[in-house]
Amino acid sequence: MKGKLALYDTMSGKKEVFRPRNPPRVSMFVCGPTVQSRMHLGHARTYIFYDCLARYLQHLGYDVFYLMNITDIDETITRAAAKVREAPLEYAARMSATFLADLRSLKINEVDRFEPVSSHVDETIRQVSSLVSKGFAYESGSWVYFDTTRFPRWGRLSHQSKQDLALRPLELSPEKRNLNDFALWRPETLIEGRWKSKWGQGSPGWHIQDTAVTIPILGAQYDIHGGAFELVYPHHEAEIAQGESLTGVRPLVRHWVHTNLLNMEGQKMSKSLGNVVTVRDVLRSCSADLLRFYFLSTHYRKESDLTGVGAASARLVRIRGMASHFRLEDGEEGAPLPTFERCLNDDFDAPRAIDWAERTLKSAQRTGDRDNAWGLASTAIRAMKILGVDLLEKS
Repeated sequence: MKGKLALYDTMSGKKEVFRPRNPPRVSMFVCGPTVQSRMHLGHARTYIFYDCLARYLQHLGYDVFYLMNITDIDETITRAAAKVREAPLEYAARMSATFLADLRSLKINEVDRFEPVSSHVDETIRQVSSLVSKGFAYESGSWVYFDTTRFPRWGRLSHQSKQDLALRPLELSPEKRNLNDFALWRPETLIEGRWKSKWGQGSPGWHIQDTAVTIPILGAQYDIHGGAFELVYPHHEAEIAQGESLTGVRPLVRHWVHTNLLNMEGQKMSKSLGNVVTVRDVLRSCSADLLRFYFLSTHYRKESDLTGVGAASARLVRIRGMASHFRLEDGEEGAPLPTFERCLNDDFDAPRAIDWAERTLKSAQRTGDRDNAWGLASTAIRAMKILGVDLLEKS
């Protein structure tokens, strides 16, 4: 492998050297969308980052298997489907297709497998039954809840004390024993005629859906779990509690990597706030390369705001103008990329890598040695292509 990659780990709260379980194999899971509507730019920022991370891991010599779930069972989907008089699963399938099309339009191509959670309900029921039999969950009427008091590490990922957690109750209900318990099975028919279980007809809880996807495919432990930072609590806390309680293997995930939020005029972009800008709308006026360049220009752990797109566009035009004087042959490897790799090995510091690429192209323009100029430019162009930004395309 080329150098040592270090990534900020949410669990430890510091940068950790990346150590996959079975190198060169790397298993990565990223929480996919709930497909009640089209992908917005907040989602795009997250998925572009993990696409770039997968590309870079491959550049380092790893064999990456990248799994993403698609949440196609949810009350928001059922409500959205009812508005257009469509069956929930048919609506979800249609919106899943638009999601995949939006990913392709952003040049996000590194996901190896997409899994709709509706295909894993039988596994969900098996896992819920196992948690009940092991004493980690309890039945309450037709509900099944995970008992967070039975999991001593609850709150560790989000770095919350028992006092902190007491102020953040989940799913208020008289059916629960404890404020932080969460539903594994709900007596709510989100899709007519589905699903039958020993607790009656109903639907799986949100958190258990992900565990039902990952454990059968990735096993009891995998290397990277990604998603937006807002999912840390309670969603990812719940995944840890479920997974480790089911298998007895710790940790469920070796590296927790989270992206920060995209804001619009200082407010988080979200469907609930109604301030979303869809990928489809934005790509009518700007390119996928520009969006990738814009998002990469801010470190993935920092908040980003759409007000910076104009400046990013002007900068990309300047950089492409410098690169346009040089051409690479197809398949040309060129010189090594040690500075680029040092930037990304330091917690995927893409902004610093872009700065290096820009400086390198300026040096290529200034040098009087043609071979040296070509060599410098080729490193910058190849490096940015690893991140999915083609400097030789027209802006």
